[in-house]
Amino acid sequence: MKYQAWLILPFVALLVGLSAESGFADPKVEYGKIEILRDPWGVPHIFSETDAGAMYGLGYACAEDRAFQMYYGLRIVQGRVSEILGDRPLIRRGQTTVDSDKKYRIQGFYRAAQRLVPNLDEETRALLHAYSEGVNDYTQNHRNKLLYLFSELGLEPEPWTPADCIASWWRLGNFFAGDGLNDALHYHQLKGDAELSAPAIARPGRGPDRPAAQRREASREATVRRPVRDFPLPSDDTAAVVQRGDVREEWLSQVQNFARQHGIMVDGSGSPEGPQFSHAWVVGRNKSTTQSAVLCSDPQTPVRNPSLFYEFHIAGKTFNARGIGVPGSPVILIGWNEHVAWGVTALGADQADLFLLQTDPDRPNEYRFDGEWRELKVWKETLPIKGQDPVTLELKESHWGPVVTPIAAGLRPGEEASLKRVPLCETTRETVQGFWGMIRAKNGEEFARALEGWRFPSANLVFGDQSGRIGFWTLGAIPLRSRQALDAGNAAHDGTESRYDWQGFLPHDLMPHVIDPQPGVLFSANHRPIASFYPLPLGLSTGSLGDTVRSWRLRQLLTSKESLTPADVLRVHYDSVNAAKKGILAAGYHLRDVMRSPLPG
Repeated sequence: MKYQAWLILPFVALLVGLSAESGFADPKVEYGKIEILRDPWGVPHIFSETDAGAMYGLGYACAEDRAFQMYYGLRIVQGRVSEILGDRPLIRRGQTTVDSDKKYRIQGFYRAAQRLVPNLDEETRALLHAYSEGVNDYTQNHRNKLLYLFSELGLEPEPWTPADCIASWWRLGNFFAGDGLNDALHYHQLKGDAELSAPAIARPGRGPDRPAAQRREASREATVRRPVRDFPLPSDDTAAVVQRGDVREEWLSQVQNFARQHGIMVDGSGSPEGPQFSHAWVVGRNKSTTQSAVLCSDPQTPVRNPSLFYEFHIAGKTFNARGIGVPGSPVILIGWNEHVAWGVTALGADQADLFLLQTDPDRPNEYRFDGEWRELKVWKETLPIKGQDPVTLELKESHWGPVVTPIAAGLRPGEEASLKRVPLCETTRETVQGFWGMIRAKNGEEFARALEGWRFPSANLVFGDQSGRIGFWTLGAIPLRSRQALDAGNAAHDGTESRYDWQGFLPHDLMPHVIDPQPGVLFSANHRPIASFYPLPLGLSTGSLGDTVRSWRLRQLLTSKESLTPADVLRVHYDSVNAAKKGILAAGYHLRDVMRSPLPG
């Protein structure tokens, strides 16, 4: 689905035809004066003397508009949907609401959000608390206005909390991120290949070695089913967002030194195309007739009712920003303030790894690590199911993270596996902390610094400021895998020793980025963020296999003129030409009309 493109700079506040909010609850005195006005499209514009007041008003307005969506989505990430729906089939083949609840509880998204909140900085906790108070004041004082589905399904709006804000953002991130639960399949394929030349390989958590005939068969299957990345394709760097000429020798030297220090020997070429979701583009001052940056962002998501996204405008003491986010979270995914605008597309980088545990049937609920036996944290939870008896779940955690054996694919009999995944493993920082700096930024330089706080999901971001400067940055906490990792970290990891652990995360300053490239335009459409000279592994998005169909068309449209008006930039949003099909059609006409070659019917 296409959303209205954002015509970004200069900032324009739409105040024509706004109507005042009625029935507003009394917030705390320290929040100051708060006004909620709505434009003719129903978009809430929240104005306050304080930042906390703006957050309170946003929570209040969002609950008025999307309370059921907020609480239903929260139940999903909490693993509590069966509680109100019973055991119902999902759209995904063979899965039910109970399966979904089990998966979320085993992974522990909501537990991680609850653990994280006390460790966040004081301002973030206070602003999320103000947002939550706005939600709660609306739901408690307007019970008769809540959507009928609350009473029909027996969904009680429990007090909203800062952890709920975090979990709501993470649920959005799950749409654009891998979960690492299939890593064991590739691990065993690679180990099967290795067994051809090794008499025995000790695998963590498994019993006696398989007979030689079984090993040969596994090796044959691994070769047949080997991922595309094992058969590298030639790189086509021409389409990458960041080209070799865009980076300074000093920066490239820093990247290469970092790679050598951490034992990274990756050429960046031949990895498969990343996920194809959205596209965004920005035109700088040298290509713009306004001398300011002009930006459009097109999130491509399925049609939903209500929409996945929520549009709002917040103005507090230190920020004045508008854009789209998700119900339940204050973060603006795509938007602008008075000085800077930004658009986002999915990167789909690998932020999750499966670690295989060494266990022993004679030592239940223990695992071996660095030569010692450690206790797993084990507890039980009751999963209520409407209309049926509840199910009791036994949940476990190792120091790596949640034990995900029941939901991981490709594990051998007797194997146990833990999941280390961003954002679950991050205990002191979260994307919302970087968001405050983004909406307060007064220029592109301040905005770029704030982007370091973006952790999850991974993303490609383009931005422009009022002075006409433009930039691109690859975002997210990208794990730096162990030197011993198989296939650059694309397979499961040995969980028996600390040397197999992540070495940290790729530094923000060494992530692919460019400011004010010579062409004067930047666009991201799920093609590679940087050419194959870049040695650091980003999972799915390292290297370059050329244009996607959409980036090909954006390249044609945005480079065809020496300068572009805002109308020209917006017109790209409505363009529906498939560049690949257009090229094939032109070739067909040439063969038929010029070469006089007969074409197959």
